[in-house]
Amino acid sequence: MEFYGYRRCSTCRNAYRFLQERGIEVPFHDLVEQPPSVEQLRRWVEASGQGVAAFINRQGTRYRELGLKDKTLSDEEWLHLLSQDGKLIKRPILVDGDRVVVGFDRTAYEAAAGGR
Repeated sequence: MEFYGYRRCSTCRNAYRFLQERGIEVPFHDLVEQPPSVEQLRRWVEASGQGVAAFINRQGTRYRELGLKDKTLSDEEWLHLLSQDGKLIKRPILVDGDRVVVGFDRTAYEAAAGGR
């Protein structure tokens, strides 16, 4: 199991704490310090079955600063942009084998924790 987030994000800290409280110790990968590669993002998108749009942080300041609301980008363009700027990635991301959870969904986290 792998956890990706942003240390200054309270939702990420809460999700990480949720795992720790259930005895799950996983490294915290900071998406801002080290954004994932295009290939890694592509694997996550495919595994999630939700498309690239699910990985875009449309609520973030960076999204607004870049004026992305008014732009039409292809999936490939989004993947390249997300791989360059971790603040554009919706977080946290929990990777459990071939399952990818985007955002802090308590039900999905419970399932990943195996009811611990």
